[in-house]
This record gives sequence, structure tokens and C-alpha cells, in this order.
Amino acid sequence: MKEIYHFIGLGGIGMSALARILLQRGHTVQGSDSTPSPLLTELEKEGAVVHLGHHGEAVSSATTVVYSSGIHEQNVEVIRAKELALPLLHRSDLLHWLMNGKQSLLVTGTHGKTTTTALLASVLSEAQVDPSWVLGGIHQKWKTNGKLGSGSFFVAEADESDGSFLKTPAYGAIVTNLENDHLDHWKTAKELDAGFARFFAQAQHPEHLFWCGDDPRLKALSPPGVSYGFDPSNALRISFFAPTKTGLLFDLEWKGKRYTDIELHLWGRHNALNGAAVFGLALSLGIPESLIRKAFSEFAGTERRLEKKGEAHAAELYDDYGHHPTEIAVTLRALRDKIREKRLIVVFQPHRYTRVRDLFDSFLTCFGEADLLAMTDIYAAGEAPIEGITTATLYAKMREKLGAKVYFFPRNYLETGVAELLRPHDVVLTIGAGDVTKAGEPILDLYRQKAPKWTLGVLFGGTSAEHPVTLMSAKTILHALDPSLYEIKLFGVTKEGEWITGTDALEKLEQKVSFAPGTPKLPPAVLQELTHCDALIPVFHGPQGEDGMVQGLFDLLHIPYVGCDYRAGVLCMHKGWTKQIALMNGVPTAPFVEIDSVAHRRFPDLLRQRIAETLTYPVWIKPVHLGSSIGITRVTKEEDLSAAIDHAFHYDDILIAEQEVVGSQIEFGLFGNEHICIAEPCKVLNEEAFLSYEKKYGPTACGFEIPAQISPMQKAIGQELAITMYKSTGCKGLARIDFFLDQNGHFWLNEINPFPGFTPTSAYPQMWEASGMPITSLCDQLVILAFHKHRRMDEVRGR
Repeated sequence: MKEIYHFIGLGGIGMSALARILLQRGHTVQGSDSTPSPLLTELEKEGAVVHLGHHGEAVSSATTVVYSSGIHEQNVEVIRAKELALPLLHRSDLLHWLMNGKQSLLVTGTHGKTTTTALLASVLSEAQVDPSWVLGGIHQKWKTNGKLGSGSFFVAEADESDGSFLKTPAYGAIVTNLENDHLDHWKTAKELDAGFARFFAQAQHPEHLFWCGDDPRLKALSPPGVSYGFDPSNALRISFFAPTKTGLLFDLEWKGKRYTDIELHLWGRHNALNGAAVFGLALSLGIPESLIRKAFSEFAGTERRLEKKGEAHAAELYDDYGHHPTEIAVTLRALRDKIREKRLIVVFQPHRYTRVRDLFDSFLTCFGEADLLAMTDIYAAGEAPIEGITTATLYAKMREKLGAKVYFFPRNYLETGVAELLRPHDVVLTIGAGDVTKAGEPILDLYRQKAPKWTLGVLFGGTSAEHPVTLMSAKTILHALDPSLYEIKLFGVTKEGEWITGTDALEKLEQKVSFAPGTPKLPPAVLQELTHCDALIPVFHGPQGEDGMVQGLFDLLHIPYVGCDYRAGVLCMHKGWTKQIALMNGVPTAPFVEIDSVAHRRFPDLLRQRIAETLTYPVWIKPVHLGSSIGITRVTKEEDLSAAIDHAFHYDDILIAEQEVVGSQIEFGLFGNEHICIAEPCKVLNEEAFLSYEKKYGPTACGFEIPAQISPMQKAIGQELAITMYKSTGCKGLARIDFFLDQNGHFWLNEINPFPGFTPTSAYPQMWEASGMPITSLCDQLVILAFHKHRRMDEVRGR
């Protein structure tokens, strides 16, 4: 029979989902809410009658009135419904009634219900069993939060906040976790645990009951069913997990079978747990594995669950509903996996005085992944204030705990305040269950209008023999930098060590400008210009530039800069030290001996003797601090050794003699500080034994094979070795790490370039281009890493 349902609070996410199911059943739906919203607009399009504001006369035509736990008995529509003796249904009672005759699949827990429910509904829909479902959010693909299906399953979130999850026994269920929340209803943690114990006891089919065994409170309840999680003790175990460029990848083990390479376009370990639960429940219901995987690969999540809302002027905006400290922490960790080293500005609106009171200390520790935290006023959600629990009290404690990275903006100034903080490459996350979601787009609009730029200083030249190469690299980088994001200042260093600045600095170095005797090496005006830069790109190759010398100066001046710090630069630019670190970390490198010029003068035959004892000809004589093949000689017989030694000592005061490795040169391009990325490998196409300076940079420069045609196993091994060297030498920002691949398929470390070439013939930018990252994006990434490294250094130093 067609009835008329009146919803008090129709615009709520849970209430609107139930209203949609009733409309699809053919009933008449009307309702009221205090403010307009997109949900109400959509419901009107679907046939609902919407009243703004609460009025007693609005319920007069109804046959049943539906309310939620947030509606008080003093509400005028509740009072009028009682006067008319109309049936009053709590939202959970209506859900229970709608599930009659269906097999209920319930998802409950303190966190993760909406995403897990939406994923389960997607899997069942992909299997064409046409489930009914209601969500506490908007499904991204279907743009709705409720659907009536013709099949036997009804998928729903079971709300533990008011105990209503106990009204409907579950045919099958997922219990994601258990933490203290909603203690205004439960009063004590013990009562909350008892509520979950009753939920487990009501489950109709334990083989379809999945609960997170990584959660200590759930585990303590010793529930029936199937435990899932990362811990090896779980029946359904996540045996592998890794973030990817598009989300996450994980493996499952269950009942002696392994399910590998399960993809989800979601972020964070918590979503691997959610995915594992849905995968297991779907298998238990007889859904084919292939259909589960297909649904997973196409699932785009739900609105307000780490939802990307937009971007402008190289800044991104995300929004999330998280309001419990645990939700906030896992959301921030998941977003960090996605954005890596970008600066994360979290815009946080505390929700409810009772929640702030009950979880006060936890709010002080859940923002560790935020680089800046912009807090606004507590959103009351209809609650009366609680003495001692104020916005000011929470802000003071957060400031005490987290320091200067915490800002406070009143709600009416929030958008303006956050927009003033924003710079290119930042990521903004609005998070909370109140109206903070409405702040995101105005923040982005204000920032777009301002369109600030970073001031970058690009340095080049230097006193090393690689001076000409740095000029070529600098030209490439200057051409690639986006002028809409950066104001560029040029700084040149002559071969004699004089510093110059100005728009013509590069041209002057190319013309080999000379300076009068007595000219200051680093004039005060140049130094002042340097300190006015937001960040620096030191495009130096070789000693006194790439080896930590200028990096130490920048650290002293407290200016962010691209690339390794002075410690890593020193290690990487000393071939002997690099090889020692390789050996300490199990990375193969060719046998070698090292000698300095002082020892050679005193004992002219010492190197010859060491070579005879340790190596066999041919050997390579290399200056330890130079790159670009400068000063290197291949020696095939002892008679040629003296000339090679003299040649190397012409450029450096230390050299190594290295055993020749017959094979190909394979190069790996890396960038990253804490999240290391590696490009497609490169094979140098050089038919000669020696890759000379001319072969690298001259008109007959050799080419590259990108990606290198090596086996997948060789690629994996080479990448692992390269990452090991990147980490063990303390590289930050970027590096190119070169290996020899011998005729037996074994890798041997050659050298590390902490600031590789960016010339038109250089391999490093070409490797990233072949990996899908054009040079403009690569330069942006290097700037991001420079700022990130600087922030981390400030944290260590307590600034």
C-alpha cells in the first residue's frame, strides 16, 4: 500500500538514503530540514517534497513520521506528530523494516563503514545479483547513497553510534574496528564493548561474518567468524601490501590459497583492510574472484572520503569526513602515501563538544603527517557547550604540542586565512563532519586569484673542470621551469670563483667574462639576492659545487635547495668512499685500489705494486671527485700506467685504479627524500670501451636505449641495488646511479652522480620522460623535494 512518509531532517546522509529507497518503492516522501543542500535538491528531482525549516503543519498529511537520533522531542514536528497520533519511526526501525525478506549484509565499526559498504555494494552489483544498498556517503560512480534492488541481498551500514546496529541480525557482516566514540550514548567503554559482543552473538551465519583481527578490542571479544588483517594469526591474512601510483596493491592468503596483486584505487593500509574484508565476504557468498577483482579495479570510492575536489595554480584540494582522531591519522597517512613529499595543509574543524571532551588527548597526536594545521571553531552539531571544553583550550594544547605549525582561524575567516598560507605545490585537506567541507572551494578560489609564485635562484658554472656542462644543464632547467609558478633569479660562478647575478649571468659565463684583481669573490649584493630566494637550484657538476661545498653554505644561510645535502654530496663525489659504502651494504662493485698524490710522490711504485697484487689489466684510472669522464684513462698494460696517473692527478689529488668490467653500462635515475621513485633504466649505446666527454656532450654524443632491454629480473635487481645505494649514502632530492651489467648478468656499481647532467644529451631527464614525467614536471618535483628536505631539517634542529 502506498504511504506518505515524512522525514524530520530529510537532508541527512542516512535519512536521504532511506527516503530514496521508499521513493523507488513507490511511496510518497516529504520532509524538512533547516538548510538547503545538494541532497535535498536531488531528492526533489526524484519526487520528494521538501520543506525548509521545521513546521508542525508539515506533518499533517503524513501517515508515518521518520526521525533520527539527532532530533529532539521538543522538535515542533515531533510534537505535532504525537498530537495527531501518527506512527513515529526511528531511522533504524525503518531500515529494519526495509530489510524484511532480504538477506542483510551489515558493515559496522568505529571507522571505515561507508567505504567498505560502498565497495561491497559495487562487488555485488558487478556480480549482477542486484542488491539493495544504503550508504552514509555518496557513491562516486553512481552519485547516490541508496538504491532498491531486486536481488536478495540488502547492504547497509549498521550504526553503532546510538546502538541501533543491534536491531537487525546480520545474515553476513563486516566489523572494521572498535574504539571509544559516541560515549554520550554508551557512557562507558565496557558498555560499548558489550554492544559489539551482542552484535556478534546475533550474527546468523558465522561463515559470512568477518572481523578485523588486527584490532585488539575486537580480538578480546573472541567473536565467531573469520578474522582478517595483517597479523599472521588471522584466518584471512594480508601477506603483502604496497602503495602504487594509482592506489594500493595487496595479496591475500585464505584457506591455503593465495590471491595476488589485488588492486584498489584507494589509498592507505586501512583501505587494504577494508578491501580484504569485502574480498573475503564476497568469496564466502559465492561471488567469482574475477568479478570481485573487476569491481575493485573500477571502484572510485565515495564522496567526502579523501575526495579530490579540485586544483588550481599547482595546488590540490581534498576533502574528508573524518572526525575521530584515529580516522584523521589514517586519512593523513593515506594522503601522504599519495602526495609524497608535498606540503600538506590540514584544515580541521573539531566536531561535537562531547567528542572533544572524550578524545581530547588523542586529538593532540593525530596530526603528525600535517606540515601545517589550520584549526577553526568546534562545530557543535546541536550540542550545548561543556564547561572547560572550548576551541581556545584545544588550540592552546595543540599549539603546545605541535608548535608553530598550528594556526587558528575563526570560522568566518577560515577561507581567507588558509588561502594566505597556500603556495604552489601545496595540498589542502579539509577534514571534519561539520561545515568545513564548504570551505574548500572558496579557499581554492581565493588562492587562484592571488596566484603567488616561488622565487627560485638557479646557480651554475663553478670552478671545476665540468664548468661548461653546468651551463648546458642550467639552460635546460631554465627552459623547463614554469614561469607562472616561479620568479627566477640567476647566479653564476666563474671558473675563478667569482659570484655574479642578474638576468645576463649565464651569458656572461658563456663569454668567459673576467674581473679586475681584488674583486670580491662573493659580493654583498649577490649574497643579499641569494638570501631573498625561497629556494635554490645549484646546477653544479664536480668539485666545489656538487660535492657538498655550496650545500653547506646554503644550510648555513637556511635556504632550501634542490639535491643532496653536504654530507651525501661528499660521499657520492668520492668514488672510493662510495665503493666502500657499497661493499658495506652488499652491493657489488669492481675491485679497486686508491692512492692520493702525496703518497704517490713519496712512493712512486706503490700504486703499480697494488695493482699487480689486486687487479689485472685492463684497469681504469679515475680521479675520485670528477664526473663527465674527465681525467679518466683505460690502461691495458703496465707501461701506460704512469701517463694515466699523471693525467688523473692533473684534475684531482686522489685517484682510484679500478678493475675493468666487460659489459653494458646501465643507469638508474632516482628522486625522492622519504618516498623514493625510480625511472625506467637506461642503457648507454657506446661501442667503445670508454665513454668519453665528447661521447657524452659533443656533436657525436652516443645515444641511449630507454627503457634498457634487460630482463624483468635484471631490472628488479638493478633497481633494488640502486635504491640501496641511494639510501645508504643519504641521497636526497635526486641522483643518477650507474652500474655495469657484465656478460654473466651481474651488476657492478660504477658511480653515483648527486646532481646528474640535464643537458640535451643527458640520460637523467630522458629516463624520466620515458617514464611519463616530462622535464617541467620533473623540475617541479625537485622543487617540492627541496622544500620538504628543508622542513625535515628544521624539525630535527627544533626550529
